[in-house]
This record gives sequence, C-alpha cells and structure tokens, in this order.
Amino acid sequence: MNAIIHAIKDHEEFIITSHEHPDPDSLGSMLGLYFGLKQLGKSCRVVSSDPPPENLDWPGLDLIEVLPDGLDNIGDAWIIVLDCEPSRTGILSVTLQQSDRIINIDHHRGNAYRNPTTHINSTEAATAVMVYRLLKSLGVTLTREIATSLYAGIVGDTGGFRYANTTAETLMIAAELMQHGVDHASINRQIFASQSMEFMKLLGYALSNLKSDLDGRLVWMELSYDDFQRFGTDPNTTDQLVQYARMVNSAVIAILFREASPGEVRVGFRSDYIDVGALASQLGGGGHRLAAGAKIQGRLEEVVELVLSKARNYLNEVEHS
Repeated sequence: MNAIIHAIKDHEEFIITSHEHPDPDSLGSMLGLYFGLKQLGKSCRVVSSDPPPENLDWPGLDLIEVLPDGLDNIGDAWIIVLDCEPSRTGILSVTLQQSDRIINIDHHRGNAYRNPTTHINSTEAATAVMVYRLLKSLGVTLTREIATSLYAGIVGDTGGFRYANTTAETLMIAAELMQHGVDHASINRQIFASQSMEFMKLLGYALSNLKSDLDGRLVWMELSYDDFQRFGTDPNTTDQLVQYARMVNSAVIAILFREASPGEVRVGFRSDYIDVGALASQLGGGGHRLAAGAKIQGRLEEVVELVLSKARNYLNEVEHS
C-alpha cells in the first residue's frame, strides 16, 4: 500500500475502473476513491464497461462513464483497477493490459495480477474497506459523498452485515461513515429490496424449479437464456438469485446456473462455512471462500451435469476429511 500511496501523491491524472457488470462494492470503491482524489486536487475519470444496476441511485453514479466500445486514449494517466484484476474489466481490459501504470487494489484471493503497485488482501470484508484505509492514509476528509459510496460498498459485500466476513472493525468503520450523513435505510433498500416486476417473476419461476441432492445439502437453480428472454430480464444482473437457494436450511452448498448467452453459463457458488472458492477454482473460476463463481462454455445441461458432479465429490470429500 505504501507504493500505491506514493504513486498517487506523485502523479496527477487517474482513471478509475473495476470489473464488468459492477456491483455495490466495485461502484462504491470507485466513487469513494474518485471523490477522495478530487479532494486532493487530482484529475480523475471513473469508467466502466457496463452501466450500474438500475435499482441503485446514490450520489456520483451519474459520473461513471460507460464505455461499451472500450477505452481509447489514456494519455499519461495512471489506471486504478479496484475489486478485480485488470483482465476482468471487460472490454476495457484490451487497453488496460497494455499499460505499465496500473494500481490494483482488491480483496479477492484469486487475483493473480502482480506489479509494484498491487495490493491484495483477501481478509478484508470489501474493497471499499481497503479504499477507506487508503483515503485515511492520504489525509482525505470524509464527506457525505465519500461516506455514502464506501458504506454502500461495505453493505453490499457483507450482505447487510450478515456474512461471516463482518468483523467488529467492519461495523466500527460503517458507524464512522454513518456519522457523515449516509442515508443507510435508502442504501440498504436499493441493494437488497428494490427489484423490477420482471425480476420478481423470474425469481418466482426459479424458486418453483429449485432442486436439491445429498439430503438437501446441495441446492441449485437453473435458468436458461430463453428463461431470461421470456421474463425480460438481463442474465448479467441476476447473480443475487443464488442467495435464495442459500436460504434453504439444509443447504451446505448453493449453486446458481445462468445461461448468460447461448453456449456460456455463469455459475455462482455460496456456502456458510465450506470453501466454495476451492470448488470454483477446479472449474477455472475463483472468488472468496464462501462466495465464488466460474464462467463455463457449453450447453446448459452439460455444464449443470459437470458442475454438480464436481460439487457432489467435493462436498463428500470435505465432509469426510
């Protein structure tokens, strides 16, 4: 982090970005850092390959430049990649990976990117917490805009402080942020309790087809590309559906299969205590210990069969080790 602090102090132009299909942590981290660097007099842009989810509405989201065709001229700017490695920034990665002026801050343990200005800490609850620490080290004064962004990021990645990654320090940081005018009720509603009618109907369909095995310890949902088309929903913005499979009281591993496009299936894994990150890595994916995912090419039926086979074997190995 010291190298990152020096790089920020020594340079003036920055472009801040994060992973494709941004979530509250990536969005909150980007905007919190943006407002902080602007306070220090730096020149900043916030860019993304995809727009923020439509149900989110907090200060600064309208400042994000959505660039579906990629990033052209970066000039002398340093690129700050938050909450992922540069290769996961979607179409922007084509330009970013050609730059030798990249700062990378992330809390995903599978991040393999390394350079002198990379800081990865998988013990942190959210990348927004890491940005909070960075801004403190830079002497930035917390404002309502910064606090709201960071709070939203922390709330998003801790599941409203329900997940095991929530620590006493996480709650103390959130409490400090709330002292700066954060409308926490609105933020929580936007993230957890604000969905379109189309999404709710898709949820009902998914729940009606919920499946299980191993005496309910393995629970999963399957949604085809045609399902998303029929309900008028974007498969790229429905990863939170896996939480409903996780709610089954017998579930040890919950899985969501989303056919994002014909021939491409996104698989989400959740657990309350088993390392599903290790399971995801067997399939070329990664993520956190209790929340991970993978992107697999193939027909939905074939991918489901492959993943469930590995999940059954993995669950049996873990439970009998």
